Amino acid sequence: MNHIIFTSDAGEVLMDRLQGISPEDVFVLADHTTARNCLSLLGANGFKKQQVIIIEEGEQHKSLQSVELIWSVLKTNGARRNSVLVNVGGGLVTDIGGFAASCFKRGIRCINVPTTLLAQVDASVGGKTGINFGGLKNEIGTFSIPECVIIDNGFLKTLPYRQVLSGFAEMFKHALLSGRDEVNRMLSLDFTQVATPDFLQLIEESVAVKNRIVEADPRETGVRKALNFGHTVGHAIESVAIDRQIDLYHGDAVAYGMIVELYLSVKKYAFDTFLYEDIKNFICRIYPAYSSLVEPGKLHELMLHDKKNDREGVNFTLLRNPGEFVTDNYCNRDEILDALKELTS
Repeated sequence: MNHIIFTSDAGEVLMDRLQGISPEDVFVLADHTTARNCLSLLGANGFKKQQVIIIEEGEQHKSLQSVELIWSVLKTNGARRNSVLVNVGGGLVTDIGGFAASCFKRGIRCINVPTTLLAQVDASVGGKTGINFGGLKNEIGTFSIPECVIIDNGFLKTLPYRQVLSGFAEMFKHALLSGRDEVNRMLSLDFTQVATPDFLQLIEESVAVKNRIVEADPRETGVRKALNFGHTVGHAIESVAIDRQIDLYHGDAVAYGMIVELYLSVKKYAFDTFLYEDIKNFICRIYPAYSSLVEPGKLHELMLHDKKNDREGVNFTLLRNPGEFVTDNYCNRDEILDALKELTS
């Protein structure tokens, strides 16, 4: 995790990392909200207007059109192979920016400054970049490690509560992959203290869980599949929400997905039923009530497009216990449809 820096002063760290780089070779990517709320906290207002690239917000804009805009600005303003793209924002910005940087002139350097909890605990590690394509989430992308990731939980003060919850879903997933003590701590977390040094420590611990798994399997051929826990179902739900322009956060979808995949864990690996019920009730209490987005058969159809699948069917990571996961579990249609009933029961 040497390239990940945890700090209470992201602006100072960024300026230090950019020392020795010509100002003309530095470009900043943000969306409108991040530009308004976060660039001043970074001291990035000093960049020339043509060096700041603003993209539209929302999953519908995690698209090739947004990438083309970035490439166009870089080309027009003379970006070179030694230029740096600083991605300031949530996971959408760092995913798009990382993808654009990895392809422009066969790859330029990038620095990520994640400003949402979701981006800090998830998109900050692993080097996955990507855009949505053909109605499917992250269908096009690359593996490209940023030169540096700067994590400052002071940015979390700018977030609405629902965005904090979106990031918390990934923290909860990491806890489930880590152990029972970590799960219990998540079940009693104080969400009003997200900008404190103690919470920064929790972020660092959560990132460390993901980083250990990524380092063991950089190209997602084995153990790294564990990080997809909750996402096989979650991405299907999210794809429907994007298509129908429903107000649904990534973390909402992952939280719903964890309910379904924990239920499959109960059925296949005797995961603790009482703990499952505690987690299900906790998720249903803090996240917006799930309303059926589409009939379960459609969700199953979307899951069949998941990148982890092969000819055997839909591939899940499941849990025997917190901290004890099993990858490459193929579930049939009837098992999945039965588990999806848990979202509305």
